Amino acid sequence: MKPSPPPGRHLALLCSLLSCLLLTGCPDEGVVCSEGLSRCGDTCADLTSESANCGACGNACGEGQLCAEGACRCLTGTTACDGACVDTRSSPQHCGACGTTCDSSEVCEQGTCQLNCTAGLLRCGNACVDGDSSNLNCGACGNVCGDARTCRGGVCTYDIVATCFNTGQVVGIQSGVDLKGPGTLVASSPQSAARMSDVLLVLDSTRKLIQARLDDYGVLPPRHDTGRAPNQVLVEGPFIYILNSTDNTLQVLRSTEPLPPGKRHPEGISLQNVASVSFGANTNPFGMARVGNELWVTLYGNLVGDPSAGGRVARVSLASPSEPRVTSTIDLPTGAALRPFPDNTTLSTPAGITQHRGKVYVALNNLNPATYAPGGPGLLARIEPATGAVSLVGLGDDCLNPNAVASVGEHLVVSCGGKSTYDAEFKLVSVERTGLVMLDAQDTVVASEPIACSPGIGSCPIPAAGRFAVVGPRIYTGDTNGGRVFVHEIVGNTLVERRGLKDTSEPAIAACPASGFSLVSDVVALP
Repeated sequence: MKPSPPPGRHLALLCSLLSCLLLTGCPDEGVVCSEGLSRCGDTCADLTSESANCGACGNACGEGQLCAEGACRCLTGTTACDGACVDTRSSPQHCGACGTTCDSSEVCEQGTCQLNCTAGLLRCGNACVDGDSSNLNCGACGNVCGDARTCRGGVCTYDIVATCFNTGQVVGIQSGVDLKGPGTLVASSPQSAARMSDVLLVLDSTRKLIQARLDDYGVLPPRHDTGRAPNQVLVEGPFIYILNSTDNTLQVLRSTEPLPPGKRHPEGISLQNVASVSFGANTNPFGMARVGNELWVTLYGNLVGDPSAGGRVARVSLASPSEPRVTSTIDLPTGAALRPFPDNTTLSTPAGITQHRGKVYVALNNLNPATYAPGGPGLLARIEPATGAVSLVGLGDDCLNPNAVASVGEHLVVSCGGKSTYDAEFKLVSVERTGLVMLDAQDTVVASEPIACSPGIGSCPIPAAGRFAVVGPRIYTGDTNGGRVFVHEIVGNTLVERRGLKDTSEPAIAACPASGFSLVSDVVALP
């Protein structure tokens, strides 16, 4: 019987092939757009959510409007008054309510007509606004945050960004209302993203760190080389930390200029390499988290080569941020402790990592190195930083192959990639026990929310939960097969699906549309 392909290798091969196809076109055909984008003249547009081309090329939304699912609607925080979208908190023609007009000598502030604006507010005509948060006057009068963006700190930006591995796009999402912005082609096969000042850093599998404007994801000139198989990027002040899985390194970059709040970088940020930490051959660093004055890095191990180099967590001192060094490694449980299924052997294969309530938690894929499928139940390793002592936490019967973990208030949330089954042509047939698990302050599972297509839902690609981002009580989980983002909300000790595949929820966010397989490689909340 032909064994199931290793999921990581299968995804990487398929994604690389798709990326090559998407970037190939005949020169005499003009602009060739990646999947999910349509050709509008000499540009590519996302007709589902691009205000300048909403539903059709050239169909522009009006002032104060955005494009959602191919139709124009009022921006979040505005109200339709006499056919226009206005902010009744500051509109002198509609102050507090539609049709309530201030005298010509008055201004409108917080829905009330008065003589002058409160000190510190921005006066735009007869409107008093907070330039740090006004979606219609962000940072300056008349600067409108369209396309589902939010004004924060005087910069129009999205709350969340999803990276689309196959199509090379990044997609912004506005939290709460869960609207998506237009897909924007930024890279070849983006793996992850992070914010640095007013720049979006995009980690591309072609061994490049790409920079884009935070407000519209337009690509900027600077590009910086990374190692092979860059997997995760973390920004800490002027420093950028990149895990290169195939090169087995932690790469450290630093901005060559100060980055004070409010400074703009219209041409990007100049960076330089300052350090590189090697974890050793076949360690395959996978995830990292800041813990005090250290970076804790999971060493996954090379399942195709020498897996014995993995199954550990490395502690990297950042006492001197430009000169990081490995101070120790912590061995994770092996053998019977991992509770292998009958006729299985298993390795811990540590993936995601986070700090929570003074301890460090690591998601263990718990894979069989011969089949690359789960060889045991979903587990977390719980580590006491002071002593390095390790204990295991079970995740229940609904979780296999846990891969991402995050602290959400008193709770821990874990995404479970599930067990994938392929046919003889390596086509995905099913994914079992994929979804989210939530633990309480005593590390007891209190909620388990499978992600699955409801019977009779119609066309529904098989879902598989991947990395996720947290904004308030909401969890935005990337789909590693169907290109969607699922939205769950923590309500007490329960997980409620807000955007997903159930008949009782709104449809999942179609972040990375593509024919067939579509990988949301990461979902990141932007500070």
